[in-house]
Amino acid sequence: MSFEMKQGIAIFDCPDHYACLGLAIGASKDEIRKRYFKIARSLHPDSCPADMDKAQASQLLSKLVNPAYEVLSQEKELEEYKVLLRLVGQRATREVDLASLQGTEVQTFLAASDFEAVYQEQIKQLAQNQFGTLTGVLAVVSQLSELNLAYLIRREDSKQTSQPSMPVTQASSSAPPVSQATSAAAPISQEQPPSQAAPTSQFVNDYCRRAEELIGKNRLNEAIVELRDALKLEPRSSRCHSLLGSIYLKKNTFKMAKLHFTQALNSNPQDPEALKGMAQLKKLEQQQSKLGVAKKTIPPKPERKGLFGLFGGKK
Repeated sequence: MSFEMKQGIAIFDCPDHYACLGLAIGASKDEIRKRYFKIARSLHPDSCPADMDKAQASQLLSKLVNPAYEVLSQEKELEEYKVLLRLVGQRATREVDLASLQGTEVQTFLAASDFEAVYQEQIKQLAQNQFGTLTGVLAVVSQLSELNLAYLIRREDSKQTSQPSMPVTQASSSAPPVSQATSAAAPISQEQPPSQAAPTSQFVNDYCRRAEELIGKNRLNEAIVELRDALKLEPRSSRCHSLLGSIYLKKNTFKMAKLHFTQALNSNPQDPEALKGMAQLKKLEQQQSKLGVAKKTIPPKPERKGLFGLFGGKK
């Protein structure tokens, strides 16, 4: 059985762990835990229904469900995954035509004014029978992921529209009129004074400088914190994104590295660090691909029972 996803969030080379577990994006820790144990009990060979294909159920558990829970249940991995989804949402807002998302649930969701409530309800409905028929599991995951992609786009759009616009300063009515001679001699500049933008850029540069020092000391997690703070001030900073990409490359978190390098190149197509990082990624992906082909020729070891007998044997 192939577990390769080609719809929804997967089009950005990002796994949809929430869809795999039938959960809404941003589900609480308690919701994640309860949902996982419910699914795991229904798929585990020792506790699944007698008429279920145990081999197929075991595959779904080990290849789809367990990896998703591993990410969503670990605080550090979850934080990184949330950043990944935020970047996917930003890209999708620019690159995805909403008309291309054809699912009935997606169309209903896109037409809704209260999209948060509609999203939660539709996730629940789709997840109800997600693992009822094993042959239909991946189709439901694809539907959930398309809905998640639409949600990320609407969430990103709502953030952008809710940002207050800069107020236009009106000239004081009591100010003396400027003479025509003065106006001709000294035309008013249409550019914003640099003093407004300079402090933000300086703060971002300071964050990046500290991050570079931390990277040099191999304190990568601390560097990530510095750069995330910088991105709050300047979300499209190519320098921040290329530095984050290089950190994730060092940590062998290739999907995160690729997304940050892509984001850096979207802001600055000539960013040298991002170009260098993308070239390194390409080489590493080619090496992994060759290793994957080599591994397929080695016969797999017998699969051990998962979950350490957590659900017990049949009675």
